[in-house]
Amino acid sequence: MLVIFIHFCCKIVGLTFKYYDGSIPFIMKKLFKIKSLYNIVVTLVLCLPLYVFFNADTALSSPQQITQVEIPTKKPVDLNKIEESADTVLNIVQKVGAIPVVNVKKTNLKVNETLSSALHRINFKTKNVNKIINSIYKLKNGRKILSTLPANMIINYSNPSKLIGGALKLSYSKTYDIFVWQDLKSNFVSQVFLRPTKLTKTLVKGVIHSSLYNSAIKSGMPESTLLDMISLLGFSVDFQREIRQGDTFEVLYTKEIDILKNKTIKTKPITYVSITLSGKKLSYYNYNDKYGLPQYYDKNGKSSKRTIMKTPINGARLSSRYGVRRHPVLGYTKMHRGLDFAAPSGTPVFSAGDGIIEKAGWNGSYGKYIKIRHTGTYKTAYAHLSGFHKNIKVGKRIQQGKTIGYVGSTGRSTGPHLHYEVLRNNKQVNPMKIKLPSGKNIHPSMIETFKNHVQNIMTQKIALEKTYENEKLASSAKVSLQKKKLNWFT
Repeated sequence: MLVIFIHFCCKIVGLTFKYYDGSIPFIMKKLFKIKSLYNIVVTLVLCLPLYVFFNADTALSSPQQITQVEIPTKKPVDLNKIEESADTVLNIVQKVGAIPVVNVKKTNLKVNETLSSALHRINFKTKNVNKIINSIYKLKNGRKILSTLPANMIINYSNPSKLIGGALKLSYSKTYDIFVWQDLKSNFVSQVFLRPTKLTKTLVKGVIHSSLYNSAIKSGMPESTLLDMISLLGFSVDFQREIRQGDTFEVLYTKEIDILKNKTIKTKPITYVSITLSGKKLSYYNYNDKYGLPQYYDKNGKSSKRTIMKTPINGARLSSRYGVRRHPVLGYTKMHRGLDFAAPSGTPVFSAGDGIIEKAGWNGSYGKYIKIRHTGTYKTAYAHLSGFHKNIKVGKRIQQGKTIGYVGSTGRSTGPHLHYEVLRNNKQVNPMKIKLPSGKNIHPSMIETFKNHVQNIMTQKIALEKTYENEKLASSAKVSLQKKKLNWFT
């Protein structure tokens, strides 16, 4: 269209110079007697609606992004106040009104390297290194900061010169940055900045195809949330026997997003979880206890917890059940008084319930072995471990779901696996068949408050479902519009 229009204009100008005698009407008559010009004009008139149509379509099908830009302003530096980070060295220099910097580079803090040695490595002069270290040391907890800088921490830097200021950005953690710059008097100043974040409610739904783990990860669920889900449902679900292809799950949780990087840095405790196994639906809702800790209950206020978890390990295969079997090492038939879970060596093993460590050490053919006393009635035992968690000591109290050791093949064993036993009155029983008492239920006086809380959670869930449905419809409309464009030509 643009080429035709330019060509048309050039023709008109050329012919105007050729035939001009002071009369505009004469020129117009002459122009439109020329057949080629007539054809060009007709083409332009016919193509104009097409141009308008496709221009409007493009605008409708393009994604819209609204960005709020905040102009940096000079402000006095308050070293005791944590302000929001400006993300880059250049931005922070502009924000605080420091000496301008150029040519910002990047390096990483090496293993066993101090900040001082790292600055010398990237060609900072010794006098400037000392001033920088001293400015950080003056910060609140400055000594601790300098002694706990993480290995591989990203350092963005600009070397100072006569005309250019020096500056650093230390990516100290997921939530904090430490900036160092030269003020207008060439003094080095340090400040801790808080990375701006936002909390977002997220609903994940999925269908189990191969395994719960793979299906959940493919649906976009963070691994930390998945592990929380498995731990929460581990009281009611036998993940080795009850999961079937086609079973479904949904989880409502909150994630904290780094606004500057648009990246999830942390997830909060699950708000709502549901899993449907062979048509039977289990749902639990988060309701904080009097200490502010998350607890989970069904819609009637019954606790999701049981005294003991059925499976104290994630991602393992049930390789041997409770009962009579031919012993793989001894070669004769023998009663197997526990469950064996095959898993790679080093896989974490969890405490099946709250309790006290009764034994942790070598136990003959069991190899490295832990026994936990949960109540006056129940105990659990974990055998053939490769090692114990550093916090495991006899007599120490342990919480349900905490790591106590790691899968191994110590003692009389043919390969890495966990041998798990449940003891009732000091006698081994089948973990899959015992009916375990549940945790504390919602008190009757609080049941109405709890049900209102559940209703609020379901309202959030429905709102998210509607949002996702609207986004899907908008996406489908965009695709449909693009198809119409193609069909219009064909």
